[in-house]
Amino acid sequence: MKSNPLSIVIGAGALLVSPGCGDAGGGGEGGEADATAAEFGTDEGDDAGDTGDTGDGAAELDSDEDGLSDVEEEMLGTDPNSKDTDEDNYWDSWEVWEGTDPLDLNSRIYQGFWPYYPNKDDLEQGSWATSTTATGSPFPRAEFLDQHGDSVDIYDFANFTSNETGEPSYMIIDMSAQWCGPCHNMANWIAGVDNAETASLQTAYPTVRDKVYSLRIWWITIIVEDAAGNPPTLSDSESWYAAHQDNHIPVLVDETQQVRGIYNGGQYPFFFLLEPELGVEFWGIPGPGDNPFLALFFVDQYL
Repeated sequence: MKSNPLSIVIGAGALLVSPGCGDAGGGGEGGEADATAAEFGTDEGDDAGDTGDTGDGAAELDSDEDGLSDVEEEMLGTDPNSKDTDEDNYWDSWEVWEGTDPLDLNSRIYQGFWPYYPNKDDLEQGSWATSTTATGSPFPRAEFLDQHGDSVDIYDFANFTSNETGEPSYMIIDMSAQWCGPCHNMANWIAGVDNAETASLQTAYPTVRDKVYSLRIWWITIIVEDAAGNPPTLSDSESWYAAHQDNHIPVLVDETQQVRGIYNGGQYPFFFLLEPELGVEFWGIPGPGDNPFLALFFVDQYL
């Protein structure tokens, strides 16, 4: 099992910062100006001290610009100078909003350390009734159980930029079935297994694994059928993860088989590509003589 790159990010003291997080947190330029005045004794800071006005200004001061005022952080016991007191990669304010404990590493939004995008409600919202395979059509806003038993909002993967390029990551959606041998072989390959069965995949798509492990691409496996072809359950996600342990890969279950209903390409595994704000970038069924996994070819050649 490979180490989790997100855990490495935690160790380095960095954050999973999505574009617009400062806006969502309410810090922005105003919060930065207040902190500067307090630290360097500018005219604004001196004037505030002369008047003795520590009412509204003190209540609104947000030194770390995480959306919680210093007063609120004192009440919570969190560090007003750190967005992420427990270093679990989720800002203190996000954890308060989501009902987890910003003081406890083990109480976090997602046990798998998946991203969290606080501005997801501002994205164009897809639905099971309106989403299609057409380019630009937004993926349905939905939650899926993952291998840790968490209910994952797939829109939390939007606009993820904590990678080597600083550019928002695209998402490969891997539609797989428990009964499907090639699906399990693909899972072995993306997990880093190099053997006779996976060699042809590495030859065909030599850059894809590196792009997944550097988080330039999120590879999201969605199990759409169990071993009997029926709707999958949490146990399918858990057993898939046990067989192909890879902390980079969210393994979600399509319990209602609505993903299968919209995006089925007539074969498993089947792949399609989402752009950083969850719109369809590429969905296509290979024809005779085409590369069998066109979305992987697209990632290998162009992303």
